Amino acid sequence: MKMMQKACSDFEAFFLGFVFRRAFVPVFSSSLSSREELWFRELWVEEVARRASAQGGVGLGKFLFERLVKEGKFRDPGKV
Repeated sequence: MKMMQKACSDFEAFFLGFVFRRAFVPVFSSSLSSREELWFRELWVEEVARRASAQGGVGLGKFLFERLVKEGKFRDPGKV
């Protein structure tokens, strides 16, 4: 059960990272950006997305987990 919750939370973090990257493109676009700056920004966005998801995010991870359990897509190995 914990692994499924973690997978759903990780998916939410991935999704938020994608949204954040797209949101910051116009803000951070510059011909003066170095490779290192772009690399740092990517790590920063990933960390912000991961922390946001860990704090509850936008509820996508929780929603996904509840739907998977409700529709029977997940069975607890301890109850087999």
